[in-house]
Amino acid sequence: MKNRYIFSIMPATIFTAVFYLLPVIVLFVYTYKTGTFVFNSLNLQILKFTSYQAFLSTLMSFAMGLPGAYLIGRTRFKFKGIFAALSTVPFVMPSISMTLGFISFFGHNGIFNSYFLWPIFHVRFEPLFTLLGVVMGNAFYNFPLTMMIVGSAISNLDPVYSEAAKIDGASKFKSFLFIEFPILLPSVLSALILTFIYCFTSFAVVLVIGGAQFSTIEVQIYMYLTTLIDFKGAMDLTILQVALIGSIVLIFGILRKNAGIFSQEISRSNSKFPLWGILYLTVISIFVFGPIISQVFAGFWNFRNSTFTLEWVYHLFSGRMNPYIGNSVIAAILWTVIFSLSSAILTVILSITSAYAVNKIKNAFFDIIFTSSLAISPVILAFGYLVLQNWIPLNFPSEIIPIYTILSFPIGFQIFLSGWQRFPEEIDEAASVDGANWFQKLTLIRIPILKPQIISTFFFAFAISMGEMSATMVLYNPEFPTISISAYRLFSSMHVPEAQALGSILTIATFIVFYILEKPLFRENQ
Repeated sequence: MKNRYIFSIMPATIFTAVFYLLPVIVLFVYTYKTGTFVFNSLNLQILKFTSYQAFLSTLMSFAMGLPGAYLIGRTRFKFKGIFAALSTVPFVMPSISMTLGFISFFGHNGIFNSYFLWPIFHVRFEPLFTLLGVVMGNAFYNFPLTMMIVGSAISNLDPVYSEAAKIDGASKFKSFLFIEFPILLPSVLSALILTFIYCFTSFAVVLVIGGAQFSTIEVQIYMYLTTLIDFKGAMDLTILQVALIGSIVLIFGILRKNAGIFSQEISRSNSKFPLWGILYLTVISIFVFGPIISQVFAGFWNFRNSTFTLEWVYHLFSGRMNPYIGNSVIAAILWTVIFSLSSAILTVILSITSAYAVNKIKNAFFDIIFTSSLAISPVILAFGYLVLQNWIPLNFPSEIIPIYTILSFPIGFQIFLSGWQRFPEEIDEAASVDGANWFQKLTLIRIPILKPQIISTFFFAFAISMGEMSATMVLYNPEFPTISISAYRLFSSMHVPEAQALGSILTIATFIVFYILEKPLFRENQ
């Protein structure tokens, strides 16, 4: 390994070792000393329900995302770039905003019931606080994964295989089943596994949409740490989850080598747009964009009187909600921006340097280590920081920026790894021949070529940090409030309109960042 590659990979290696591996190792050492009894009846019951809801959520997510993956990867239609970009919005939106949007749209007095089902059919659809609501919420949040991963693989399929099968007399169905599907299988399995992981570790959706009657591993660990003050119980569930998700992530790491992930490319295919695509786009627009639009306007709408209002926003900034938040809304907005911006910048720096080195040295060890934090949920990582406080004087907010970065880094690493693998090395070599130094190549060649990856990584990291809720709730200090925790505190104290108003502010802010950073995608294919 050359020295320059060691230098490139060292920052991410040190950061991962100190802020991810060390807390996890300390957590397991603490577990060994205290002793655990993982496989008791309560834990197995919680594991059973967690796996069951994750399985159902994964099936629904895949069923929603697969047709969209086909449309994006194989067909040509107007505004495909816009649809591809907007379809990723649920995945990158803050979880508390999306769950509040889901409530304002599908709730008893929500938009879907009050302005459509009840006036026309005199029936109500009320999935909230049911298993169906949890499954729908997870699917709403995670179906873009299938669209991105499988859609990328479909767009990269060589048409020569299907054309050869057509010449030999094979039907479209046989051509897909026996030729194209085996090629797509690694991407399909990767989408299913990654979706299952996110649904398995779902926190905000289960906590807000499901309510107290549904207890997943992630929610129960949080309850053990913050309500029951039972570190032993939290440790038992931690071991159970890490063992299961760690095994799944190992499988995902193997499959990822043959799958397209988080591709920013839009297919140029000229295949005819199918008739069923119109129905699909209509349903997805209602199911996905309905809650999003609902959340944007929920904070400014009085559902009882059906009138526009600024009352809830006034309550937020007048100080009336400060006792429930523990601080002011302005402080929550300020600290959220500081934490998110710091984490996004750090994620971009670590991702671009580490992915460059890993692509050069072709060492699977670093690939696995940098992706392995997918196996650790935010609650468990925060738990490790709590245990680490026994030896190191850590406190909020010094812990939160590293945690946000650890959560965002695997995604940024995969985005840049894909970018470096497609990087035109001949341009870089030509610049070296012409006498360009490393700084000139960095600023004049590499950064401009990798601009889409830089923008995407920054946005994903910024959005994940803005909406992160589970780890923040475990380590939370009211002196440094965040928007997501403040919105949840208002919601749990029955100040739902004010919570929706704060969620609207968070959603609009994320939309603004999304539009600024992803604006080129909106112009594509128009």
